[in-house]
Amino acid sequence: MQLLPLSRLLILSQIICGLKAGNENAILLSQVRTLTLRKNVKTSHRRVPSKPQLTCKGPGCAFYEVDIMRCKNQGSSYDTEDIEWSCTANLPIEFKLGSTDVSCEGYAHRHDKYVLKESCGVEYRLLLTDIGEEKYGKEFWHLDSENKSLPRAIFAVIFFAILAWILYSIFKALSVGNWHRNFRPFWGGDGNDGGDPWDSPPPYNKKWSSRGRQQPGWTPGFWSGALGGAAAGYLAGNRNGRHNNQFTERPLWSTGNSGTSFSVPTSDSMNNGSARHTSTGFGSTSRR
Repeated sequence: MQLLPLSRLLILSQIICGLKAGNENAILLSQVRTLTLRKNVKTSHRRVPSKPQLTCKGPGCAFYEVDIMRCKNQGSSYDTEDIEWSCTANLPIEFKLGSTDVSCEGYAHRHDKYVLKESCGVEYRLLLTDIGEEKYGKEFWHLDSENKSLPRAIFAVIFFAILAWILYSIFKALSVGNWHRNFRPFWGGDGNDGGDPWDSPPPYNKKWSSRGRQQPGWTPGFWSGALGGAAAGYLAGNRNGRHNNQFTERPLWSTGNSGTSFSVPTSDSMNNGSARHTSTGFGSTSRR
């Protein structure tokens, strides 16, 4: 008597599996060889809302996003339907792919081994190559979390505020009135007496010297000079980096830790101003 309910459950599960197998919209990822995903295209959906086929994560997304990506089935890991993927895209030489994780909608529920056809999307990380770090700056691109970006943004605001104050003070000190008062001719006079500029200087006047010491003009201090020099050096470095990075030669290399690899294009493509390369990222599968 106890075997009857169990047999009924087995029969019911077989019927459900048969219905899924007969439904062309319910597929197994193990039977999918490749996925082609495009920017600004939504996935299909049944149980949950659709999502973009390509979702960019990481510091490079503010400047570039992948237009089209192709992912290949690299086999399963712990389960036959737990598929690993390798995804490739054609990118400018300043960027490379990091992780590329595929997410698909489970057909009946989140943990269903069957997934809805055309419901898969990729969340990929876009990172910088060495050439990209030279072009855009290493420090800026390492702002990969809000905890780091907020303090650095505050520091940048304070730095440029101090720099603006220094420039304003210099402009004020070098205005027409201050120049006339603080930089009078060393031979005396106010410049309007019509005297001969080659006359001998007037005798030493203690009263004038005392007044001159009590009202000195603005002079830059150590910190203002240091900040001004740092700002000038920063701007000059960025300008030189932008000028020279197009002619920097890079060897062929790959990084195993980040799961990415790329090849530097030939000099002919760099001379054409459209240097690109094929970048590959790796990832696993999740269901939603």
